[in-house]
Amino acid sequence: MTARIAYSLSVLALVAGASVHAQEPGSAESLAQLKNGEAARLDLQTIRKFGESQGRFEVVLAWADSSRPAPEGYGPRQVRYMANCDEGTISLAAVGVFDRNGQLTKTMVVPPGAADPIKPQKGSEEAKWLKRVCMF
Repeated sequence: MTARIAYSLSVLALVAGASVHAQEPGSAESLAQLKNGEAARLDLQTIRKFGESQGRFEVVLAWADSSRPAPEGYGPRQVRYMANCDEGTISLAAVGVFDRNGQLTKTMVVPPGAADPIKPQKGSEEAKWLKRVCMF
């Protein structure tokens, strides 16, 4: 399943540059946000560097609350980010939504230049991801 996810998003998201803070319902930015009951995990196999300062990585957002079942129609997501290590910023590139069987049901690609990249707050999960990506 991970190979299928990575391939699907690789084909559809070559570059990007949108802010992860935009919150229009149903948008890629809102789908990339961690929701109550979910956990985010950096997929180390997806880290790629382009030169010294550019990279990309993917984060899996999946249901993690064992005390209650996932909501009806819930789909885990794979979120692709672009990283600029020199500037210390990340940009949302794409979001893939999957059904409970692991089949891709929706892909949203963010066009380059759609919004400004963001600089993650120090100590945040996003800052930890950026640091890990820039180590490679």
